[in-house]
Amino acid sequence: MIPQISSRGEVAQYRLPWQLVRSVVWDALILRPRSLAHDARQAVVGLSPELKVLGSERIPARGPCLVTCNHYSRPGFGAWWLALAIEAAVAARRAPGADPEIRWVMTAAWTFPESRWRRRILTPATRWAFDRAAQVYGFVTMPPMPPDPSEVEARAVAVRRTVRLARQAAQAGGIVGLAPEGQDVPGRLGQPPRGTGAFIALLVSAGLPVLPVGVTERRGRLSVSFGPLFVPEIPASRIERDLAVAQQVMAAIAQQLP
Repeated sequence: MIPQISSRGEVAQYRLPWQLVRSVVWDALILRPRSLAHDARQAVVGLSPELKVLGSERIPARGPCLVTCNHYSRPGFGAWWLALAIEAAVAARRAPGADPEIRWVMTAAWTFPESRWRRRILTPATRWAFDRAAQVYGFVTMPPMPPDPSEVEARAVAVRRTVRLARQAAQAGGIVGLAPEGQDVPGRLGQPPRGTGAFIALLVSAGLPVLPVGVTERRGRLSVSFGPLFVPEIPASRIERDLAVAQQVMAAIAQQLP
């Protein structure tokens, strides 16, 4: 999943409109709710070349689902573009009256194991900023990976909040989104952390079928590819469930990648 250079030898650059950034920052400070669907459309309209969407006919026009995508990354590509690109594609497909908003499960902070000063300064700063973003857009924050033993209770609380969100989405025809890898894995698909498959099984059992999405760059152009909606087989055995569900979901995502 290394970015492909365009025919002119260029690698795509990603810049958010300044007016959008200023508006989001202000609303985050005062905790005024925003629409991710609206902001995503504003963000992707300025992409050059434009966003490429494959398999849009597989996006359910109505009804609930669990969007699962790879955690694509490279220098110069912020992780927020994953959410913006997928949201823009989903919002364009949803029928009038159907909820277009994806409620993402996002990291609670960026961690920097290799840098003490970044851990002391940037990690608390991102924790504050991500919490504000989550409140503004209706997301759920999950303690960052790899797991920290001191955050076991916080992770359990986040899981319970997400399951409640999934049940609400199942009843109202909403959408929940997550990247099973939980962290950047440059250049390849990563192995989801232990417990991810069991977590997804809870959301599926709450009534959300899985919509797999592959995000990458093709010839210098951001591309999102949607796979068929499916319901993973969930083994009765708790031990087998985690690995089996994670493998099914990651295999479905892999099929949408070059």
